[in-house]
Amino acid sequence: MQKVTASEYSKKVGLYQSLAQREPVIITSHGREETVLISAEEYRRLTRRRRRPYLIEDLPDEDWQAIEQAHAALKQVE
Repeated sequence: MQKVTASEYSKKVGLYQSLAQREPVIITSHGREETVLISAEEYRRLTRRRRRPYLIEDLPDEDWQAIEQAHAALKQVE
């Protein structure tokens, strides 16, 4: 993983965009890690499995129906 200062990044944006196709590039500001540059492909891979939690009372009706059907099927097996 490459680390680069924000000022160096701004001077060679193209270079670091190309590098980010192979590995993440950490961009620092005032000595602190501020940003990580990754390829679009890696971003899609990371967000593909993103799950959004919600309250049980917000569960969609079709999900409730699926749960009830699975529960009924399990009772028949027991």
